[in-house]
Amino acid sequence: MKRITLCIGIFIAIIVVSIGSLFLLHKNNKELTEKIDEIIELYNNESDEVSDKVNDLEKYWDDYYIRISFVAQSSTLDDISYSVAKLLPLYEQDSDEFVSECESIKYWIKRVYDSQFPHFYSVF
Repeated sequence: MKRITLCIGIFIAIIVVSIGSLFLLHKNNKELTEKIDEIIELYNNESDEVSDKVNDLEKYWDDYYIRISFVAQSSTLDDISYSVAKLLPLYEQDSDEFVSECESIKYWIKRVYDSQFPHFYSVF
C-alpha cells in the first residue's frame, strides 16, 4: 500500500511540475512577444526608442534563457539567442531584415512552447 501511495505522489509531483513549467513558459513567451511587438511598432513609427527597447529585450532574453533552459532544448534557444543578438546591428544598419528577424524570434518562441506542450502523440 505504501508503494502505491508513493507512486501516486511521484506521479502527482511530475504533473504539477509539468503544468508549472508550461505556465512559466506561456507567461514568459507572452511577455517576450509583447516586447517584440512593441519594438516592431516603434520601428514602423520611426521612433528613437527602438535601440533602448532592443537593449531591454536583450536583457530580458538573458533572464528568459536561464529560466527556460531547464525546460526547452538548448539548440532552439541558441537559435533565438543568435537572432536577438542580430537585432541591434540590423537596426543600426537600417536593414530591411530587422522586422523579419523580430518575426522569426516570435515564431521560434512559439515553436518552443509547442514542443513542450504535451500532445497525445508526444506522450504515448
